[in-house]
Amino acid sequence: MKTIALATALTAALAAPAAFASDNLAASLGVEPGVYSTSELVRLSQALSDNDHAEVAFILNGGAGPVDGSIAFDARIRNAAEDDEHALVAYLNNSGTEVISTQSFGHNDVAARIFAELAEETRFED
Repeated sequence: MKTIALATALTAALAAPAAFASDNLAASLGVEPGVYSTSELVRLSQALSDNDHAEVAFILNGGAGPVDGSIAFDARIRNAAEDDEHALVAYLNNSGTEVISTQSFGHNDVAARIFAELAEETRFED
């Protein structure tokens, strides 16, 4: 029984300085303690000293790419709006469910006259 208690106390005593050192390193780097492993903190420290912005972003994003997908998506919508691509903006905003017609709209005087003549002829035939 004393052996288990002694082993537990020894393990806690050895782990405490490592956790304390990791927390100190996190604080010195300006990140929240406990979020990153010690190896990530060491890599982050090295990337900061090397001025490696891509590596810093990679570590801070939890191993994801340096650009969040929503940032790229918002930029694509903004570019489409600036280019007056209204159909693409609507399509992206509606998650691809937007119905985009390829038919033009408006009023055609010649077509309206032809349809009126056809309607008139059909009325007299009945």
